[in-house]
Amino acid sequence: MTIRTLFDPKRGLDRPIEKVITFAAKQEARLKAEISEYVVTDSIEDQFRKLLERMQLAMEAGGENETGVWVSGFYGSGKSSLTKYLGFAFDNRVQLDQVPFLKYLQDRFNTPQVKALLGTVAQRFPAAVVMLDLASEMLAGATMEDVSTVLYYKVLEWAGYSRNLKVATLERRIEQDDRIEEFEATVKAQIPGMTWADIRNDPLAVDALIPQLAHEMYPALFPTPNAFSSSTDGFFQFEKDRVSEMIDLIRRKSGKQHILFIIDEVGQYIASRDNLILNLDGLAKNVKGQGDGKVWIVATAQQTLTEDDPRASLNSDKLYKLKDRFPIQVDLEASDIKEICYRRLLGKSPSGDDALGQLFDTHGQALRHNTKLKDAKFYSADFDRTTFINLYPFLPAHFDILLRLLGALAKSTGGVGLRSAIKVIQDILIEEHNGHPPVADRTVGWLATTVTLYDSLEKDIRRAFPSVHYAAETTCTFYRDKPLHQEVAKSIAVLQILGNLPITVENVASLMHPAADGVSRLEPVRQAVEAMLQEPQVPLSEKEGALSFLSEKLREIDVERSQIALRSVDVRSILNGSLRDSFDPLPRATLLGSLQVVTGLKVLSGSSVQGLAGDQHPVQTLVCRCDRIRCSALGHGGRVAAAAGPNYDLCPGAHRS
Repeated sequence: MTIRTLFDPKRGLDRPIEKVITFAAKQEARLKAEISEYVVTDSIEDQFRKLLERMQLAMEAGGENETGVWVSGFYGSGKSSLTKYLGFAFDNRVQLDQVPFLKYLQDRFNTPQVKALLGTVAQRFPAAVVMLDLASEMLAGATMEDVSTVLYYKVLEWAGYSRNLKVATLERRIEQDDRIEEFEATVKAQIPGMTWADIRNDPLAVDALIPQLAHEMYPALFPTPNAFSSSTDGFFQFEKDRVSEMIDLIRRKSGKQHILFIIDEVGQYIASRDNLILNLDGLAKNVKGQGDGKVWIVATAQQTLTEDDPRASLNSDKLYKLKDRFPIQVDLEASDIKEICYRRLLGKSPSGDDALGQLFDTHGQALRHNTKLKDAKFYSADFDRTTFINLYPFLPAHFDILLRLLGALAKSTGGVGLRSAIKVIQDILIEEHNGHPPVADRTVGWLATTVTLYDSLEKDIRRAFPSVHYAAETTCTFYRDKPLHQEVAKSIAVLQILGNLPITVENVASLMHPAADGVSRLEPVRQAVEAMLQEPQVPLSEKEGALSFLSEKLREIDVERSQIALRSVDVRSILNGSLRDSFDPLPRATLLGSLQVVTGLKVLSGSSVQGLAGDQHPVQTLVCRCDRIRCSALGHGGRVAAAAGPNYDLCPGAHRS
């Protein structure tokens, strides 16, 4: 019986699933497929409800109501889907099969209250929607350009103007003077077979054609054919004025008073750059101040705007400065992604549920024990019967690891080319990896592991974390005939990228558990790790029980350091320092209830005695580091303590202080 037979046959595993949801994908067939697959969990629906209530209140009341929305969640959690579909629902021009997109989104909700609320708000306050994906639409050659500038150029494109600021200004003047037909006819006469829409963003055509046309249409402004210049050097505009210009332009072009600015991947774009954060802060402030509750700015990011959230480490806690500008916060939880994945892709048939239920009843308790993680505060390793059935062939910890792994990869690469969690899971189920058959064709009972995740994301790991990938692949090459050692290397690499789960033998073995009815692999994994640590050609190290791969440079340093012999004076200095710490505070006692006696500390080294602390005290504690084989009689007066060190033990006759 294969894993494929467990799934609901009505929803094929091989059906097309988008790699990621993007703002640019607006073709009717693709958009219809997207919205038909959209899963609204109870948590997401509740977030929608709260957001719509805030929007309704602000749009009805007007004034300086809060209009900044921050949508956060892990990479692939559905931030782009939520904001994209929200925007299309408010834009009454977007239709599928001549049915408003609003109706399609309403059908995805579970409660009549939220369906009605969405319909009420979107129909009462139809909006002009400008969507900007900063990951794909940043200005070429100006990746550090501030958000407001990129948005301004996006508004010009949305309105159908040239991206050249001077030319766009000329176009608006021509429109205001109701001479657009005259202008377009002149262009067509000058360049037969071409329209103004064809050449408005062609720098060569603009420089060659526009000065002459400007002179002909406005001789008073441009008295000579060369008077018009498309250069904007030396031209400055205040942010407040630019926001006002965008709002006026959009309202005039659309005929709508309400506007939604939806900006994707803000957190990744501005990162920890103070100037970009300050610019976004000003943009949101001006939108709120000039929008009269009718203009909203919605931003998405992997980070929340709270200081204590672990996801703040993805970029910078400096984003916390934006919390006052984006007080309306929508957070998509990791549990939402799990639910979406099993509802869209991992749903089982009734017979599949029964088969997996019996498997859990027989082996569930042992499986929970064998896959338990230690000190894993960010990972939910435990599970019950229902969770096992829903997520099989994955376990809860695999989902959490996958999400955080995708987040780490997205941070390093900007998310370019990266797949969403559900797409990774689909690829694992239906594609071959490293010569192994697709997971769907394996026998029921088989479990996904960290090795499965590594193999599926190997190319992305190589691109984002080359040193970790090189170390893992070097180890796999060295142990080409030992599959267990290879699996251990890949699992360590995954955990090292995450950086928030102790890389211990126990955790590695738990995450490599291969089957629901399998026995623990702890001892074989332990033996493999010990062998790898002893092998000079394997760049694996262990410090305080935590495993990690060394980069090639660190490996060279580690080898060089191991070849340096400690001098005896250095060894004595280290031991004496440890003794001082061990006897701090110095031994003391109170005699007859009134006299306090404190002892000093001395160490016997060879035939000499060295004072370490409290030389002025009349009573001294003498510590002897000695070899019990060679030590016979100490022959020293006073109280004597023997300190055990490497290859040493307490000698006969010595007693501790």
